[in-house]
Amino acid sequence: MNQLPVEILGLILKWDVVLARLDKNSILPLRLVCKAFDQSLRPYIMRTIKLEYSCFLKNSKINVAGLEKVGNLCDSVYLDMMVVRDEEEITRLTEIFHGLIAKVPEMVPTLASLRRYCMNETTFDETDFRRVLEDTLDILPNLRRFKMILPYQVVGTQGSPSTILLAITLACLAVRSDEHCIETLVIDHVSDTTINNITMNPSDLRNAISVFRKLKHLVLWVKRQECRSQNFNRNLWLLIHCAPFLTSLCLIGWNVKRDIEVRRHHHPIDLPEWRMRSLPYPIPNSKIFDHLKFLELKRIDIDPHELICLIRDCSSQLKELYLVEVYIKVNGGSDGANVSLWIGHPNVEQPQLACWVAHSLRQMITLNLDILRVTGLGYDDFEPDHASIHPDYDLKDPTGQDKSFDQRFVEAVMHPEIRVIVPSPAMVEALEHDHILPTFPLVTQGEIDATPPVEDDLEEILAAAPQYRPETSESTEQSDSAALKPADYDADTFQLYHNTTSKYIRSIDNNFFNHKEHALRELQNLINVAERGMQLINDEIEMYRQASVHDGQLATLPPIGLAPELP
Repeated sequence: MNQLPVEILGLILKWDVVLARLDKNSILPLRLVCKAFDQSLRPYIMRTIKLEYSCFLKNSKINVAGLEKVGNLCDSVYLDMMVVRDEEEITRLTEIFHGLIAKVPEMVPTLASLRRYCMNETTFDETDFRRVLEDTLDILPNLRRFKMILPYQVVGTQGSPSTILLAITLACLAVRSDEHCIETLVIDHVSDTTINNITMNPSDLRNAISVFRKLKHLVLWVKRQECRSQNFNRNLWLLIHCAPFLTSLCLIGWNVKRDIEVRRHHHPIDLPEWRMRSLPYPIPNSKIFDHLKFLELKRIDIDPHELICLIRDCSSQLKELYLVEVYIKVNGGSDGANVSLWIGHPNVEQPQLACWVAHSLRQMITLNLDILRVTGLGYDDFEPDHASIHPDYDLKDPTGQDKSFDQRFVEAVMHPEIRVIVPSPAMVEALEHDHILPTFPLVTQGEIDATPPVEDDLEEILAAAPQYRPETSESTEQSDSAALKPADYDADTFQLYHNTTSKYIRSIDNNFFNHKEHALRELQNLINVAERGMQLINDEIEMYRQASVHDGQLATLPPIGLAPELP
């Protein structure tokens, strides 16, 4: 061991760290092998300090002396408070399911156990949280990255613990000097209620501005709860614009993971709620992002005009754009004058009131993307028109090559030099004779070559096509199928080895994945009990309805307005 070069030993242990990314504890015993192992592993293992609910309890104590020894090695803090519950949430669930205790006996101990996660005099309060957080941050001079998971409220919209915890955290981070400021900030489960509360309080807003003004990387996982407030749009982008030097921005919405094979969704809800579920962007009062190079939007619904406005405001410096499960909001059939599309239809002029996203991005003069990757683009219908001449919008490949919708969108944006060729009868006959199937990308009417090609120009036209090969039909099909790999257009595949925006969600230090099994387990228990209780309530309502109909009486259903909205 003494004769092994230090460089070789470092590489071996570094690969041990890479292979153990899913389980940090599995690498800890290696520190006991020898001093060389301990010295080599400490910069990786001590790089992130995790604080969770149990660290802030009144009877718990932080080993400050131990943290001081490794404080200079730490540059990341992972603060997991997801398990914290709101007293109002537990009380409301207890009232809703009061009559179901006999049918769901496990509900009593589950709800009782969750009360120990509420902020009160017996567990921990604001003073305890501030004290522990301040003591920890004081011994971390090289702290640059901070990730916080706020409580995920299953029932209700009050969110008092989330607001309190975020406000105190911002206050503790705001007092750090410029040379010790936070450059990367990740906030999970921040609700619109919390954002509105933070921006409405002058002291909290001042702390937020102080923290955001030096940020270079920001990840926000937003959850919409309140449909009555009209200030969320302004307040959200007010906070984001408080980071003038922002380089990368990742916004994750409140949608659950969807099946990418189903790209058209219809929600039977009223128009205000339908609009509330989208990510808003202030078109009239938008501001330019001067330094933003990397942008990712994930699991959100958004108005197409607002999407284009957001990208335009980032376009001066934007180099990488990722759209993952982004659904643009449409109303009616795709042949309407005001219905927007991702790609558009070939040989069809774009309506003036509509927004064809691919065409708008191509025409954006200030946009010069190096990388565009998308996954699961789709449409969010409000009032679908089933009698439309394009009932599936532009989801189907009109060229007959069965390309994925994501691939066609990336091609339409990143390859504007490829034009739609309107084939003449002579060209079609020649293609059928040679069994050649060229690609006809989608563009707007203004880019169509209106002059039909003559037979003498056929070879020249085909040779100019990127996917044309003068070999046999078998070699041509192989070339066409290998022309674009999934990593060339699919965001999920590409981000497995190149991620400049959302990589901090899994790992704040890029060494070990952040885990929250205990918090997820407790939250899942609450959701399971609530779902079972709601199913029993729905079963009783259905039985009451059937009995009323059978007796020939008009069914008057019991009120269900207190039913919780489950994710």
